[in-house]
Amino acid sequence: MKPVLGLALILLCFDAPAAAKKVAVPPTGAPIAESRRYFTDDPDAPIHAPKSHDITIVEYLDYQCPYCRTSAAALKELVKRDKKIRVVFRDWPIFGAESERAARVAIAAKYQGKYVAVNDALMNAPRPLTEAKIEAAARKARVNWPRLEADLQAHLTDIDDLLERNQEQALLLGFKGTPGFIIGNFLSSGGITYAGLQQTVREARGKAKGLPSTIRKSRLKNK
Repeated sequence: MKPVLGLALILLCFDAPAAAKKVAVPPTGAPIAESRRYFTDDPDAPIHAPKSHDITIVEYLDYQCPYCRTSAAALKELVKRDKKIRVVFRDWPIFGAESERAARVAIAAKYQGKYVAVNDALMNAPRPLTEAKIEAAARKARVNWPRLEADLQAHLTDIDDLLERNQEQALLLGFKGTPGFIIGNFLSSGGITYAGLQQTVREARGKAKGLPSTIRKSRLKNK
């Protein structure tokens, strides 16, 4: 795991993505807390948010990625056992057209309050994904399919913006593929186990109170 203390400094080298109409890259010199919100608070990103949470996990994922699938099971178990975990889901489809279609279907399902259920169904759908398998997974998650198709069109711009924003963020964070995680104040790239998640959450909780409140102008190295 790598600490994300230098995360905001990386952002200073980039302009705000044109498609990010609702969420802009923080300005130079912004406090780390503000910079972190660019990744953790997004009006369009699906979330699992218990009333009381003390750690946020952000996941960059692709439904055809085998490591995403094993990590999804670990994350699901962690959320089941730990009621203070907030999860922000960042669909980052990098395995082709079917991955993008699955991501769009999952995001559109949030307008029915079904994102988490569809995410789970897609992670367990047989690979490689096809249009028929994607629809079957959504229906298994009890989605109203005609309404979902309507939402795909009605919210097309928001979904486009979110997918572009997710990719911009993943590249800013230096992820080379999926899955990628922000876990509290740590970065993790690649598959992760339940034990690994538990340990990182434990460390993140210990570090949380010691975060600096402002960004230093000199570039920090992640260690």
